[in-house]
Amino acid sequence: MRVILIHQYDPTIHNVGGIGTFINTFIKYAPMDLEVDLLGVTAEPQRYPVGRWHRLKAGQKDFNFFPLVAAHPIHRGRIPLNIRLTWALRQYRPVIDFKDAIIEIHRIEPAAVLRDLKNPKVLFLHAHSMDLYNPHTEVVWKKCPWLYFWLEARLIHAMDQVFIVREDAVDFYRKKYPKLADQIFFLPTWSDEEVFHSLPEEVRLQEKEKLAQIHKFNPAKHLLLFVGRFEGQKDPLLLLESFSQLNGALAGAQLVMIGEGSLESEIRNFISCKGLEARVHLVGPQSQSEIARWMNAADAFVLSSAFEGMPRVVVEALQCGLPVVSTDAGEAKRLVAHFSAGRIVTERTPRAFNQALQEVLGQKPDRQACQSQAAPFTAGKILQKVYSAYQRLERDKK
Repeated sequence: MRVILIHQYDPTIHNVGGIGTFINTFIKYAPMDLEVDLLGVTAEPQRYPVGRWHRLKAGQKDFNFFPLVAAHPIHRGRIPLNIRLTWALRQYRPVIDFKDAIIEIHRIEPAAVLRDLKNPKVLFLHAHSMDLYNPHTEVVWKKCPWLYFWLEARLIHAMDQVFIVREDAVDFYRKKYPKLADQIFFLPTWSDEEVFHSLPEEVRLQEKEKLAQIHKFNPAKHLLLFVGRFEGQKDPLLLLESFSQLNGALAGAQLVMIGEGSLESEIRNFISCKGLEARVHLVGPQSQSEIARWMNAADAFVLSSAFEGMPRVVVEALQCGLPVVSTDAGEAKRLVAHFSAGRIVTERTPRAFNQALQEVLGQKPDRQACQSQAAPFTAGKILQKVYSAYQRLERDKK
């Protein structure tokens, strides 16, 4: 069985997005008889030239990587990267062997140049399409959502299966495309259980001390952790506004923000204007193992998103035994279902966020309760459903 996976992703650099983590773990846990070819982008074209195959590893799994475009998957250019990738796919299509492969895409646009292929096609949607109307979205289609919906309606019927990480979006799509209703499914996100797990308390304290020494923060103070893209969807400025207003027992709390994105300059300006340089620390994209280390060192994970699918980073934090304070976005409420695992903030204001932080940090962390919330959502459990679906598609071809 062979899968050709197409997305604007570079598997050779540290990833700060949920889709990239999906791709990494999909390949890492794939059955040995499943061959994976990834058509993506490269941030290092000198090392991984465009238009050539490269052999890489995800865990112990070998896969083939074919960069279609020289670009960083996070940095924005004048022409949207998904458009550049689709155009490049059209150009390179004659030299890519699609015979007998299952085609997997994570955005609808590449389907435009593969419509005539009879291969089984699988689409993963990582958010609700109505989020195009959210003022915080950075997706270029926000300028003309009607055009996206027009394109989607003409391409989605070529999909053999559609997996969506938000249950309300599944209902939305089944009603919108009733002929595809039996092919549209909810797929929870997951954490990589080999990487994200809770450490003993004494080891947590040691890790906090080590990281504090490296990044120059006070290990005696509460440590809040944010991991994600510095983009409008994640609304990091709401988090910073809330953090700047902390008082009382949390007045000296530290915040570490791991990621990168187009709002980084605005974030740095805010930190400077509020005099938060000693308390807010920006850290570039990290490996999954390093993020797990931070999650074990922190006292709470914070997510301020304006909208989400099913935030993978919340699953990872909970699996590390770290309580979560999150806005009521996407499937966050499914994950933080009990006070013992954190709080869901239903009102998007600094005051409401602060109140939730006060409550979570004022209670003794219940590591086991956090892990129990994440227990159903491990890579081994969830991905088996995907591989089984691919095996059915493979049988149907014959």
